[in-house]
Amino acid sequence: MISKVKQSISKYMAMDAVFKARNSFAGQWMRLMQMLIVAGVLFLGSCNSDDIGGNYYTFSGETVGAYIRSNPEYSEFTRILDTTKVMGLLNAYGQYTCFVPTNEALRAYYAAKGKESLADFTVDSLRIMAYNHLIKDFLVSTESFREGMLSNLSMNGRNISVAFDSDELGRNVFLINGALVQRGDIELHNGMVHILEGVISPTDNTVPDVIAEIPEFSLFSQALTETGLYALMLDIEDTDYELPVELIEDHADKDGGQGGVIKRVPRQRKYGFTALVPSNSVLAQNDITDLASMKNFARQVYDAMYPEDADVEDITDRRNSLNRFVAYHLLDRTIPQQYFIEAYDNTGFKIGTSHSVKSFDMSEYLETLAPNALMEVKVIRSTNEYNVFNQLPNGKAVRLDGTFVDMDAVNGIVHGIDGVLVYSQEVVDMLTSKRIRMDAASFFRELRNNDMRVGKRYTELDSINYPRESYYFPPNYMERLWTSEGTQFTYLTADDRFLDYQGDEIWLVGLYHFKIETPPIPAGTYEIRFGYQPTPFRGAAQMYWDGLPVGIPLDLRLDGSSGKVGYEAPGDNPTDPDGFDNDRMMRNRGYMKAPASFKVLNPEWYGGGALESARKSPAALRKILGIFTFEEDGRHVFEVRAAREGEFMLDYLEFMPIELIEFEGID
Repeated sequence: MISKVKQSISKYMAMDAVFKARNSFAGQWMRLMQMLIVAGVLFLGSCNSDDIGGNYYTFSGETVGAYIRSNPEYSEFTRILDTTKVMGLLNAYGQYTCFVPTNEALRAYYAAKGKESLADFTVDSLRIMAYNHLIKDFLVSTESFREGMLSNLSMNGRNISVAFDSDELGRNVFLINGALVQRGDIELHNGMVHILEGVISPTDNTVPDVIAEIPEFSLFSQALTETGLYALMLDIEDTDYELPVELIEDHADKDGGQGGVIKRVPRQRKYGFTALVPSNSVLAQNDITDLASMKNFARQVYDAMYPEDADVEDITDRRNSLNRFVAYHLLDRTIPQQYFIEAYDNTGFKIGTSHSVKSFDMSEYLETLAPNALMEVKVIRSTNEYNVFNQLPNGKAVRLDGTFVDMDAVNGIVHGIDGVLVYSQEVVDMLTSKRIRMDAASFFRELRNNDMRVGKRYTELDSINYPRESYYFPPNYMERLWTSEGTQFTYLTADDRFLDYQGDEIWLVGLYHFKIETPPIPAGTYEIRFGYQPTPFRGAAQMYWDGLPVGIPLDLRLDGSSGKVGYEAPGDNPTDPDGFDNDRMMRNRGYMKAPASFKVLNPEWYGGGALESARKSPAALRKILGIFTFEEDGRHVFEVRAAREGEFMLDYLEFMPIELIEFEGID
């Protein structure tokens, strides 16, 4: 155990140069030593741990591959790794988490598949089997296990589920995709091993197939089929996607120059879908017992919402009321339970910490497959409840059904819900009676479908070994993004040093020109704001809304302390202790303070008031783009063109109904 503490100390010391680049060595070294003392106590204390699942920490100089090969009880998995040449990875430099099935588990799996031995499988199928048990680039310990899906995909690009249970002696145990963790947290030279009494074998079924296999979902499945909407949820991967070789050579796996951020380039372009499915019993509570009564229910909602389409009888027509009813339960991206909102509310290096100030509620906005129909999901701070869908002023809302959560499909996720979801006038009134704040990453389904958005969960030590990532995209990778030739569009995953709404941001540099298509915004008149961080490295940008320029170019170098902005920190002026008079003065200049609902976690780049809330820092601002009237629900185009070379970043956009501006809170 002492050797593990020494190893951890050497890891921290190896990163000393990174710390020096931002702050004084002395200050960082003091914090470093404090962290090491805590880490040492934790490591030593864990030597006699009775943690969940009986897991324990060991350390060895062996590689993952050498460890597996040296244990005869894992000889079947060794043969699989050798046959597929995957063993070479596990003996090489890097970091891997490997779930190793026992010989007994693999032999039972062969028999279940009607095979006698691994010799009866093709090499390709064995490679898929091997990759299902591997996570690359991350050490995933039982400390980071939680009910639901791991935040890291397997090397086969599939979700890995975690469940908690107890054995016959009442001891807590883990289940990985239903397989018991026999032994966990075997730490090796290049990775982490967990021993399983089963085989990770994710389904090959698509989302519609998963729904069809669940008897309690039979009525929704019938409607999904008869409306033809199932056909929208069959795609798995863009087989026409060509690897951007030059982009990979220029950027992939290199230091991004952002204080330890590593560059990534996507190797694939996957599709994904999520179905929020009311069971037969939930539908029956709404007097829906067959397809005919479902049609009647849908007419009552959608004929009133879209009277011009009331005579559309063809249920395969996207304007038909039944079609809209079913489609509103379907989303265009893969969203495990924790990625509706919880992962964006709890980001940063340390598990259990958050960029969000916990006294304010937080919402995400989801685009459904129903035309131009938005959905809200929120966290309610007073009850610490996540995943509350379309909560109305009377408190009525839809929630996930705990019986059916995180059901994996080859191209998405299925969840049960405890009510029916409708895009009714009540829901529209709810959406248009509040400020809609959309994190920039939420505009792009590709970020979620390809496991990029926000990033992974990390332990405190992992924050040193696994820095945040910046993704570089080839042209046309993201469906609702246009970039000019020479524009490099980049996404930076969540970092506890970023004074950003959800810790992540869109980032560009140079003479950029791009257009983003937003999710559908309900009809109404809104003040639109652009959230960003000014720094001396930024340039200037001319912004456009739906093709029309909004104001003069914005100088992104000017932080709140500039006389052109006029920021005063709340509390600094005794005659204006809350900063409300200063808010009004800033609005007259076209600016707003950042919200009080988020903060920075790590003071390495932004300290002072930013640690309490972004509102108390001049390093985060909102620029008012103008007032716009949308005659109907629909998407809009936000366009940005460099007016002066330099950096550009986009954190979020806000849509504020103008009648509510006078009553807006500081959140």
